[in-house]
Amino acid sequence: MLEDLLIASQVVLWVAVLVLAVSVFALSRQLARLFARVPPAGALSVNALLQPGDLAPRIDATDIWGKSLTVGGEGSSQRLLFFLSLDCPICKSLIPVVRSVCASEQAELLLISDGAEIEDHRSFAEQCDLALYRYVRSEAVGMQYAVGKLPYAVLLTPSGVVASLGIVNNREHLESLFVAKEAGVGTVQQYVQELGQDAQ
Repeated sequence: MLEDLLIASQVVLWVAVLVLAVSVFALSRQLARLFARVPPAGALSVNALLQPGDLAPRIDATDIWGKSLTVGGEGSSQRLLFFLSLDCPICKSLIPVVRSVCASEQAELLLISDGAEIEDHRSFAEQCDLALYRYVRSEAVGMQYAVGKLPYAVLLTPSGVVASLGIVNNREHLESLFVAKEAGVGTVQQYVQELGQDAQ
């Protein structure tokens, strides 16, 4: 009797293991399909004035160190304009990421902010190891580029054309600006939309 019970329990156990294995396999297939359908997250473009392909506004400014520069216009390489605020924790946490992405993409970095006193921006730049980067404190630049929410980034081509732009909350959003430029579209969302239309 005891031997029969042990055999029966072993059979039930093996059946349960097989059912579990089949369930895990089916679940993994469903997850693979889900990931295939979910589009990549990219920088959200919410700009009423500028669109990819537009000529970027050219603005003469002075950086926080007192040096004259021009925001926009032609340059020797692609440039990333990173708009930030001193009281934005996401902006501050993204600075190392922005520097890393710009270095890997060989893009020139220009930091832009407004508000607060110039000394506050200088202290912030020193704390974040930004002394070697161009950093502009200008409300006019933010208005000309129609920046409404932060952190925000605009990628410019060497000829001064807006390649891509949008709100950037993480590394994936930042990298999506360069991916969109390489794909010849304004945003990753536009690229996914075009792929969907081609598939139909």
